Amino acid sequence: MICVRYFELALKTVLLAALGLPWVSHAAAMDIEDGWIRAVPPVSSTTAGYLILHNRGDTDRTLTAVSSPVAGAGEVHDMSPQEDGTRHMHHLPELVVPAGDAVALKPGGKHLMLYQLQRPLEIGEQIEVCLAFAEGEPVCGPFEVRAP
Repeated sequence: MICVRYFELALKTVLLAALGLPWVSHAAAMDIEDGWIRAVPPVSSTTAGYLILHNRGDTDRTLTAVSSPVAGAGEVHDMSPQEDGTRHMHHLPELVVPAGDAVALKPGGKHLMLYQLQRPLEIGEQIEVCLAFAEGEPVCGPFEVRAP
């Protein structure tokens, strides 16, 4: 699957260059900074992830899905205050990252959720997380498992 994507990307680049047309990969414009996954007890099947997502491109990008080989499912969530002083977590079906801007996903605010963990995660290990965007190619990167 990855080889096919690289082949498709290379083919697009060669064809557009041969035609004299500029082409910039949407994925190249997106950067993941300081991605990390919260360490949880081995019996936990859910954890959270945090990062700063930079959009260095000139068009907005819409995050629509999250995946990882160590989880059966992933989502983007946010926390909102309730009238009783507690905070409620809710699913965000999409998250817009404005052109030329960054969005921080951090504890107590917007964050990733990974569900159905396939195995216990070890502090210090690197977990691949992929972020899918409505506008094209996913952006994947290593997230370090850290103690909160």
